[in-house]
Amino acid sequence: MITIYKQLASRDRVAYKFSQLTADHHSIETSYYNLDEHIICISSQIGCPIGCIFCATGTLPKSKHQMRFIRNLSSQEIGEEICNVIERTILLKKDKKSILLSYMGMGEPLLNYKNVIKSIHLLSNTYKKIKRATIATSGINPAAIKKLAHEKFDILVKLHLSLHAPTDILRAKIIPHSLPLKTIFNALAYYEKITKNIIKVNYVLIQGVNDSTKHAEQLANLLKPYKFFVVKLSRLNPFKKLTPSSAARVKLFESILNKRGIQTIRFISDGLDIKAGCGQLNCEK
Repeated sequence: MITIYKQLASRDRVAYKFSQLTADHHSIETSYYNLDEHIICISSQIGCPIGCIFCATGTLPKSKHQMRFIRNLSSQEIGEEICNVIERTILLKKDKKSILLSYMGMGEPLLNYKNVIKSIHLLSNTYKKIKRATIATSGINPAAIKKLAHEKFDILVKLHLSLHAPTDILRAKIIPHSLPLKTIFNALAYYEKITKNIIKVNYVLIQGVNDSTKHAEQLANLLKPYKFFVVKLSRLNPFKKLTPSSAARVKLFESILNKRGIQTIRFISDGLDIKAGCGQLNCEK
């Protein structure tokens, strides 16, 4: 049984963060955004084994008594997590906006494949306002990417790749548990061939780490052979000693990609004042 024990609202009342407790007394966090549609940012694991250097979920904990990764959430727990948020927020609103399930919270969804897929089926059958779902992966499980291509859903389900670096060497520094890009891109090409879906590439820009003009050129070279990627650029949400790229640097980075024929979109996190933004969720009570 998952229960909410703390709820925070951003100053502008656009974002909300829910701290939830599992039956075995572990904490997860879930974000909700009231935008053009209702967006729920879902945690699929307690902690995360991937260890991205810019993410509060997967970095080493403050205390030796805490663990970076504890376990997968069951499909029932994921369902309860989302139902709790819907009942606290969306069901109270008298609007016709649809719900987007975003599996981009705590954890790597494709390392909990069976439970994530089961939760999508369960929730889309329970709430008719759920029209779409997105799953973000670091690419750690290429077999699951290929398997996902053959799943049948009642709603639209799309895939995002959390990339954050254009080369294997740099990516290994940003995402310690990463696979060769060639292996990941082969799986993504298979996924696109079967589904015909555009795949978004999430790229968080970190000052002095992955935001140079050279990195932009390398990223363009990496993606140019493929016609099914859209790059979603965002500035780092401040974390530890890392610094977000400047607005000017983001603009330059994007212009290089665009000139090379790479389609881009910008993304800005809401709820930073309550740490409900991307990379800010953790399992500390």
